[in-house]
Amino acid sequence: MEHEPASQVGDPVRALDEGVRRGAAVARRTFVLFGALLAAGCAASATRKVASSRLPGPAWPEIPDPPSDPAPPPGAVCAPAQPANAATGTPARGEVCYGGPVPFARPRSMWARGFPDRTQMDPMLPPRYITIHHDGMTPFYGLTDVETRGRLELIRNGHRGKGWGDIGYHYVVDRAGHVWQGRDLLRYQGAHVKDRNERNIGVMCLGNFVEQRPSEAQVEALNRTVAQLCAHYRIGAKDVYTHREWKGAQTACPGDNLQVKVRLLRKGGFKAELA
Repeated sequence: MEHEPASQVGDPVRALDEGVRRGAAVARRTFVLFGALLAAGCAASATRKVASSRLPGPAWPEIPDPPSDPAPPPGAVCAPAQPANAATGTPARGEVCYGGPVPFARPRSMWARGFPDRTQMDPMLPPRYITIHHDGMTPFYGLTDVETRGRLELIRNGHRGKGWGDIGYHYVVDRAGHVWQGRDLLRYQGAHVKDRNERNIGVMCLGNFVEQRPSEAQVEALNRTVAQLCAHYRIGAKDVYTHREWKGAQTACPGDNLQVKVRLLRKGGFKAELA
């Protein structure tokens, strides 16, 4: 996640707490699965400041919807069709498949309760970097989809409460080894490293790896995800960073216990079987 503005850096826990309260209002319901069990290990902030004069001015062009593809690519994960739910006001939807750069990622529709606010997000430029994070909150040991969806929605609500358009990461890896789509990489720049979001893909592992260790399945899935992204965008292992490795944007993220794993994976060139 990005840093808090200068006025808030001194008290990241209070700032993130306020973000979650505001995010719950945005979502129009109070999400209490994890309550107030928040810590700011990967401290972030709401800033749309860009790091490069190469970007266009503030009047961004309209971002077109991706073209529909009636035949999902091999390996794509699909969320099944759902009927309308009058009790919650949820409209019916057909099958949703994710066929982005990481086709084995579960589509955003499988966990997110709301829609992103595209007015608060910048277009994604061709990626050159990948940055690895942890969520930095309380330790997380959940292995079920229900637990993971709850954690993801809690993080998203916190980010929305900061005024961001959506969850700040493009991909999230859970402890069971599943990969989940976050912010749409094909369309939107992420919000995960202070002043370094341009052309930068954000990949986050659920948990606090200052206080716990990543699961073996989680590390394997992280390796596979980064290998897939490197191959798709022709990004070298030397351009894969952790949050703490960005000069001027360092935090404890992703925790010592994940940092050592990333160093080993990078030394091996993020080799993994691709989709």
